[in-house]
Amino acid sequence: MIEVKIFDLARELRSIQTDLLEAAGRIFSKGEFILGGEVQTFEEAFARYTGTRYAVAVGSGTDAIKIAGLAMELEAGDKVVTTPNTYIATVMSLSLHGIEPVFCDIEPDTYTMNPDHLKEILADQDDIKVCIPVHLYGHPCRIGDIISICAEHGVTVMEDACQAHGALYEGRKVGTFGDTSAFSFYPTKNLGAYGDAGILLTNASGIDEAARMLRNHGQSQRHVHALEGFNSRLDDIQAAFLNTKLPHLDEWNRQRRTIAQWYARELTGLPVVLPVEKEWAYHVYHLYVIRTTERNDLQAFLGKNGVTSLIHYPPPVHLQPCYRYLGLDEGSFPEAEKAAEEILSLPMYPSLTEEEVVYVCETIRAFYRT
Repeated sequence: MIEVKIFDLARELRSIQTDLLEAAGRIFSKGEFILGGEVQTFEEAFARYTGTRYAVAVGSGTDAIKIAGLAMELEAGDKVVTTPNTYIATVMSLSLHGIEPVFCDIEPDTYTMNPDHLKEILADQDDIKVCIPVHLYGHPCRIGDIISICAEHGVTVMEDACQAHGALYEGRKVGTFGDTSAFSFYPTKNLGAYGDAGILLTNASGIDEAARMLRNHGQSQRHVHALEGFNSRLDDIQAAFLNTKLPHLDEWNRQRRTIAQWYARELTGLPVVLPVEKEWAYHVYHLYVIRTTERNDLQAFLGKNGVTSLIHYPPPVHLQPCYRYLGLDEGSFPEAEKAAEEILSLPMYPSLTEEEVVYVCETIRAFYRT
């Protein structure tokens, strides 16, 4: 038996340790720790990488969604539509400010927002202000269709790209289609800091200006507070680490795609549903998510044999206790609920070896022989 972790950040760190220590030393020698030169360098570099005009670095992906939404002038009582199959921060970052979530079911193969259901929702509810589609697990949603549908109804779009650094829709990087987008640099993301960090992107100067004030106590200039804002300032140490790692992102994504090919080769023929990659998509496999009706038993078997796996995410957001007040019962979003009962995330990170992937798959094969 060998141990295969779901993530292995220590292994990644060893591969670039010298560069990271040099980056940290650079910060200590400068003595700039909050919203300094490294933050500006990273904002400019990530904007160039994605192909957007503005990038505003903040304290987390959650804050990126919150600040982007408030910079888009969302207020208490406004409605946003998103999917229930996402990390709860997509919803909670805004609902905490009195913004009401409306949910759209997912497509059963990509687990992302179903544009056909979105069309029905927007035709039925004319008071939805913003749509937040989620590029989940590293696979883009049908963002082109979603943008078109929203435009017909006067709804603006914020992309949740927190799991999709470098993913492409029709050859163009996600996070560049909507009015704004949000990325997380949580340590396990395709591009991760060594603590919390996030960024929001936009091509609109007004949103950029508002977001920069909101992240720093609403300041328009020192000691002049034009807005009620927050303390969500990316620190220079994390920015320096991200500046060090960004040049590696595309190669790390290619390695993730190779690992996904190993999984597909080894799991073919077993009674599990494998991830898809649509013809218009470039999947960056933040997570490698399979699907099986025997999910819980399989996860337990993997754990007994040294393989860590996780479920992303049980239960769907609309069934979480804190959202009972919405009055949405089981059966409200059947595809999201069915997926939540069957999905299982297998180990996935760029330094995962072929031997480890083969072991994981042999263990799954052994489960189905028992």
